[in-house]
Amino acid sequence: MLRIEFYKTPHGITVGLQGRFVKEFAEHACMLIGKSSAPSQFIVDLSDVTFVDAVGERVLIRFKDLGVAFTADSAYCLDICERLNLPLAASFNQEAKLSAFTFAGETEADRVPSGSTAGLPQA
Repeated sequence: MLRIEFYKTPHGITVGLQGRFVKEFAEHACMLIGKSSAPSQFIVDLSDVTFVDAVGERVLIRFKDLGVAFTADSAYCLDICERLNLPLAASFNQEAKLSAFTFAGETEADRVPSGSTAGLPQA
């Protein structure tokens, strides 16, 4: 599953990726960002990406070629940035959430809020 969130910041648009950046999920992300009129204003935050396959790596390189900058907090994602020569941007605070996409059939109604005991057996 891959979740994509768009945030408007004073520096452009931050695209937060969460989950597995693989195959068709990466291709969907490429379509969303690649069709933009100004992809060089995007900053892709890889901090919550848990796995990138070969297709995902090709998409990240395509983003780099479009002028996209990247941020990453985890050692895994920093290694990917280094290995693929992805340009790192300074971390910016996320301001206004524009939209979110979830792939793999998960809907807002399927999620249980963090810290919620809904759906857990009662003692």
